[in-house]
Amino acid sequence: MKERFQYILYNYNEDKNFKVDSTSDVYNELCRALPNEIRTMLDNDDLIVKGSMGQGNKTEYPWLSILNRNITRTTQKGLYIVYLFKKDMSGFYLTLIQGITHFEIFRKDRYKNARKVSEYFRSQIEQTSFSDENIDLGGTKRGELGYGYEQATVLSKYYPTNKINEEILYADLVELLQTYEFMVKHMETQNYDEIIKYVLADDDPGFLSGDEAIDEIDREIDPEDGLPHDVKRKLEEKKPYVDLSKKFKKITSPKLTKIDYIKKAVKDLKIGLRGEKLVIAHEQDRLRELGFYDEAENVEWVSKEDDTLGYDVRSFDIDQEGNLFPIQIEVKTTRSIVDTEFFVTKNELNKSKELAQSYFIYRVYDADSQRPKFYRAQGKIEDNFIIDPYTFTARYKYPEVIESGR
Repeated sequence: MKERFQYILYNYNEDKNFKVDSTSDVYNELCRALPNEIRTMLDNDDLIVKGSMGQGNKTEYPWLSILNRNITRTTQKGLYIVYLFKKDMSGFYLTLIQGITHFEIFRKDRYKNARKVSEYFRSQIEQTSFSDENIDLGGTKRGELGYGYEQATVLSKYYPTNKINEEILYADLVELLQTYEFMVKHMETQNYDEIIKYVLADDDPGFLSGDEAIDEIDREIDPEDGLPHDVKRKLEEKKPYVDLSKKFKKITSPKLTKIDYIKKAVKDLKIGLRGEKLVIAHEQDRLRELGFYDEAENVEWVSKEDDTLGYDVRSFDIDQEGNLFPIQIEVKTTRSIVDTEFFVTKNELNKSKELAQSYFIYRVYDADSQRPKFYRAQGKIEDNFIIDPYTFTARYKYPEVIESGR
């Protein structure tokens, strides 16, 4: 192994071709010969060994990975062993690392959360000759893949180009493989997404930001279902009108069979997510238009992590004196082209009493259209809606509804 590593170190940067050349000697050593040599050392058919100089363009940080197929088959996700070469080829690291690309779902917190998971893994490894210090690939910048590698490393050992010992190389790989196998046994029955979720669960709730929430919801539903591919939905605020609540009852409130209820439950879940996505995007746009760019970035989707709070979204509003204050939004969504009754919970009723003027109901309707509509109701739910004490359905207090006693 020593000679192959040294050949790569001495020759990688000498090749001035910016494109990956699969016919080059360096490519042959990194992507064919060295992986084959390591495979002969391994007595485990579950391990995948592969080297890379990049896809299309040659990377500044080439690598050779060893992955256990029971928990990952890609270097973008999961836990695996990888040899990482420094940018200036002055040496390389043998590391236990996480796929940093997978942490992109956390957006601005991707590196912080990758470090947290790495720290947890380190805390569970009792004895090792490997370092838990950050690696330094040289000249990395935030946002680059090399920087991500540095943040996602769990354990590492460094080998300077002029101080590579064959026996130590072999012994270190055997030790790290044993650590890796020990960890895999505790993981192979679980999805890696769930593992990350469990590890991060002990921290603060970590509610999703507005942008993260929109991405998450898009993964759960077809974001623009029923619209041409180049058309986007956008909320349009309306004042509530009484005629909207009384017409087309057979369309807005059809009778349902048992089978229909199952289908309706699935549809209701998706339409609820769509409404929350629309409200989050609306709040971000509204705050940016008012000049509150930082606050727009801090709109949060809280019901994703905790659906017992009594509201779905945290945002901001301005009082009559022009002062900014935090608000909590419960989103109620329907496909109906008119405003209809909706269910509320005791928790939502109590939370609206507790939060008073910082609590809002955003009633979204006509949610399947290109321009869904909504209105806002501020304050206690019972101040704005008539609540049926038996069914806990809520209906906006339109003047005609109040006068007729309905």
